Amino acid sequence: MRLRRLGPDDWVTWRDIRLTALGSEPEAFGSTLALEGGYDEARWRELLSAERGVKVVAEDPEPVGLVAGVPHDVHSDVLYLYSMWVKPGFRRRGVGEALVRDVLAWAREHGWARVQLRVFEGNETARRLYERLGFAGEGEIMDRPSAPVS
Repeated sequence: MRLRRLGPDDWVTWRDIRLTALGSEPEAFGSTLALEGGYDEARWRELLSAERGVKVVAEDPEPVGLVAGVPHDVHSDVLYLYSMWVKPGFRRRGVGEALVRDVLAWAREHGWARVQLRVFEGNETARRLYERLGFAGEGEIMDRPSAPVS
């Protein structure tokens, strides 16, 4: 498995894995397949622009997982981790952990003070992963410093 950070020229890769994720588990996302399936090339490229943070895919050799880190809407020092998803056949193999670690590394490289995420209550598998990686919080919001946690 390899991780790859995407840019605007990788829009087809991001579109395809994102739409697969939305179609597979729509309840896990704050968007819909119907909405994003209607995006044109320009919109997908814009989502992958440097100003929109980082988008990472795990490939084996085809994309098997994705995650994004975007600037928080309110807090200028917070990177928001979202769209974490791994194909069912690749879960519990370290793919999710590798994806999150790559976003954390990117956050440190780019000077973000904190990384925050939302995990739906009841998603204990995801919560355990995030806690193992240093995230903490009650309810749906969890955060951590972007610096390495020992």
